[in-house]
Amino acid sequence: MASTVLFFTILLLASCKKDPIAIGNVDCNTVSYASIIAPLLTASCNTSGCHNAGSNKGDLTTYAKVSIYVNNGTFKKEVLTDQSMPTSGPLTSEQLGQVQCWLDSGAPNN
Repeated sequence: MASTVLFFTILLLASCKKDPIAIGNVDCNTVSYASIIAPLLTASCNTSGCHNAGSNKGDLTTYAKVSIYVNNGTFKKEVLTDQSMPTSGPLTSEQLGQVQCWLDSGAPNN
């Protein structure tokens, strides 16, 4: 009986996973850290209790601090692959495309 309940609980939790948002096609020539990525991080990630200055969850307030997570692969995994960040709500298809463009170009500080 307990194994049956466990099985159905796991099945239920697995079925609750949201469908990923498709990454939009974006003109990558228009994407820069200063004009697109930094404002996106400020609006979606750098809020109190999340990735603001001094946060124990990871500080995403400067390029130098963001680049740590870009370089170790965490940023791409959580934002694009898993789409688990930001927790405040999913990025739009266009925003995901902008992040993809920026990462594909080597995540420059431009």
